[in-house]
Order: sequence, then C-alpha cells, then structure tokens
Amino acid sequence: MCGRYQFSLDEPTLRQYWETARERFPNVHMETGEIFPTHVVPVLLEEESGVVPEPVKWGFPRFNGGGVVINARSETAGEKRMFRQSLMTRRCVVPTSGFFEWSHDKAKNKYRFKVPGSSVLYLAGLWNEFSGERRFVILTEAANPSIADIHDRMPVLLEPEQVEAWIRDNEQVSALLAQEAPALEREEEGNVQQSLC
Repeated sequence: MCGRYQFSLDEPTLRQYWETARERFPNVHMETGEIFPTHVVPVLLEEESGVVPEPVKWGFPRFNGGGVVINARSETAGEKRMFRQSLMTRRCVVPTSGFFEWSHDKAKNKYRFKVPGSSVLYLAGLWNEFSGERRFVILTEAANPSIADIHDRMPVLLEPEQVEAWIRDNEQVSALLAQEAPALEREEEGNVQQSLC
C-alpha cells in the first residue's frame, strides 16, 4: 500500500466514527474524502472507556526530521526501533472505505480497492505520541493475487469482529498478522495524480 485511502461520510459506520471523534475533540479538524499523509482522521484505539475513535495524524516523523513514515512492514515492525514498542502496546485500527493504488504502466490509472460486499475496510495500524501529538502508521504485507498486478504490497486487513482483538489482545497479534488477506475488488478511479511511494 502506498499513500492514499478513502474515508467517506456517506458510509454510516464511518460517519458515526467521525461524529463521535468530533464530539470528543470538537476543536480538532478532521479530513474526509481522499486521505493523504499528515491528514488528521478518525482512528480506533483503546482508551479507559474501551475502543473509541479519536483524531490522529497519519505519519510518524522521521528521525532526521525530513517528512513522515506512513507505513510499517508487518514482517519486520517488531524488529524496528521506530515501531517495536507500538506493536507491543499501541495498536490501532484505521477505518476506511477503501485504499488507492496506481498502475505501473504509462497510464498510471488509479484504483480503489475494497472488500466485496462491504462498504468499510479496516486496516491494522500502530500509533505513538510525538511532542504531545498522536500519530499513526498503517501496517503492510505482501500483496495477494487480487492486487499483485498493481502493487507488491497491501495493507494488513482486519474483519470487523477482529478490531477489538487487534487493539487489546496481545496474544492475538501474531495470528492476525499471519492470516491470509481476503480477495479484494477494484474500481478504476481514472487517470489521476500518481501515489506518493
């Protein structure tokens, strides 16, 4: 997965996440529609009251101060200083209405990928706090056949019933990362600006 996904308020579940986050943090501006790195969006994480949506900025700041890191490889996140502690204690879920990838040919066609029959796609993520600001990254894995002709990586996907387990149950993490991703369907979005990666 590269650098864009969609968060549509036309989807009732996503609208509820957005409204709940806005009620809890009324002074924080959140983006909707096509989401870019450094946008602030509703992300599901654990608070004392349970798993709740909260406005979080997409991207960990790089150690050298140049830009942000938006993805973490699930295969090596536990070995990397930037992600190790978050994988153990600060997991989150990024609710979306699909993620975007671009073809590698000259046309650079843009596709939105989603789970067939579902209007919400849940991505496994990690969060951390930097200078008092919460930020997140999205975990990725090797692409399955439904996306491999467009890109060699894809987000780690979760079923709706796995959201709480990913965030709260340390014993489930390895199994959730090892599970096979479902086949995705794609919608062509047209010939537009190329992804950031």
